[in-house]
Amino acid sequence: MKLKYTPVLLSLFLSQSANASEPQAFIGFGINDGVSSINTDWEFNPSLRVGANFNDKHRLYSYLEIHKDIYNLVGSYDYFMPISDNKDWRIFVGASTGIQVVESHKDDLILGAQTGINYRINKNFNTELGYRVHDTRSVWKERNMSQLDTFYIAIDFAV
Repeated sequence: MKLKYTPVLLSLFLSQSANASEPQAFIGFGINDGVSSINTDWEFNPSLRVGANFNDKHRLYSYLEIHKDIYNLVGSYDYFMPISDNKDWRIFVGASTGIQVVESHKDDLILGAQTGINYRINKNFNTELGYRVHDTRSVWKERNMSQLDTFYIAIDFAV
């Protein structure tokens, strides 16, 4: 497995400002459904998530998505905007980059963006419904962007 894009992922995580106060780490599980760099048709895919929330407005996380012989390792940054007084309901927008490793092909860079709504159940649990547009660099220009609809639902647990 080639990991020539590892510096891209590391720079994403290291770019967080040093003055962020008390990051809250989390792990989570997601279910993705849609057409993406992994799926050519609508079907469910699980993903494992790990990351950290910073001061209620910023989140860095990565997720691993596996489908047959394809592995996506993606790092994401999201910016939260509260939509309720108690800040339990938040919408978010973000960008992602990562690597797709295919056992029978050359590794490829993943680029994309996401948006959605996040609900803080309590101090230990969050859930969210999101929409992603992610694809690999090599086939980005060959696809119609409206064919890359991926919806997901996830639950995260603070650690």
